[in-house]
Amino acid sequence: MRGESVYKENLRRVIVETVLTSIGASFSVATITIFWNSIGMNQATIGFVQMAFTIVLCLLDMPMGYLADRFNRKALNVVGDIGVAITFVYYAFAKNVYMTLIAECVLGIFMAMTNGVDQSFIKYNCDKIDPSGELFKKINPKVFTTRYIAMLVVTILGGFIAKYSLRLAIGIAFIPYFIGGLIGFKIHDYGEKQESKNKNLIIDMVASFKEIMNKRDTRVLLGSYILGKEITHAQIWVMTPMLIMVGVPIEIVSIGWVFSFIMQIIGSKLSEKMVSLKTSNKFAIPISIEILWMLVLIASTNKVTIWLFALNGFVHGLVEGNMATSVQESARNEIQTSVMSVASTGARLLYIPLVYFINYLGNIKLQLALVGVTGVFLPLSIVAFVALRGMERR
Repeated sequence: MRGESVYKENLRRVIVETVLTSIGASFSVATITIFWNSIGMNQATIGFVQMAFTIVLCLLDMPMGYLADRFNRKALNVVGDIGVAITFVYYAFAKNVYMTLIAECVLGIFMAMTNGVDQSFIKYNCDKIDPSGELFKKINPKVFTTRYIAMLVVTILGGFIAKYSLRLAIGIAFIPYFIGGLIGFKIHDYGEKQESKNKNLIIDMVASFKEIMNKRDTRVLLGSYILGKEITHAQIWVMTPMLIMVGVPIEIVSIGWVFSFIMQIIGSKLSEKMVSLKTSNKFAIPISIEILWMLVLIASTNKVTIWLFALNGFVHGLVEGNMATSVQESARNEIQTSVMSVASTGARLLYIPLVYFINYLGNIKLQLALVGVTGVFLPLSIVAFVALRGMERR
């Protein structure tokens, strides 16, 4: 019988690994568009490359989630973390769109291995420490907040690094991912494995995901989480061009990303205070804020209004912790990685056409990217809100 201290120590390792493996890309997030432009990529090409990355994740996320729950979460987590670390080193040497495409696809393979595993570890260890589930409700949003604070610090550092070398800002992501992978070796997977119901792995995997999707509440929560997550995603690639368009000096552009991360932290901290709200309200409040700031920028984009883009980060922070927690609470611990892989795959399936479509519009006129996001998400969000309210009334 393991003592509570064992699970507490394991939880600490999981949280450290989770934070480290979520910050690597932040070194270059503010300047990677400039790097892409420097090797001959425009907004449409950027959209295509991101779409390819997302397709790889879509194809592998759910199978990897099933394999993790069924066989070995720890092994996939460690291999994924170290694989991502090495791939970022290769990415730093990309000289054209073809090398970039290869890097993005390989990143997709290794990230699919790790997606959802950390969340599964967090929930299992929290539940062992506090079976009531209250600790998980408190810890999960706090982990997201810690991640956002770390991402802010790394983004600022990345801005200074990129001033001297855009490639170094990309390659340095190797360090946190590699350290995270080493810590992953010390994380114990105490969680129960998913039971096999069929000797054929493919049939068993399909049956597993059917079980998840057969629960109406889980479907509604998954759909709402996906919309809340993706409404802030596709337009991030037009943020840097829009800042430059209104006359913000290139050396100040990274400050826009810093503001976005600060607002993300504020949103995440606020989400910790929203635990007692109905899920429908946790969804509706951030969605409304997101639509409103985009409408303002569509109507008038200038040196003053452009900073409203930081609310994109605020909304992301407000949505992520609470909605992810609701999704995880709706599923058994044995299938936590699978549930989160379904959420990730659903988000990617939405992002694949969206990122190309939004960046295609942005290539015509940057404000049109925001018009596209509003047009797609407003009706879908209304449907999701109605479904959440219906779920709560039962």
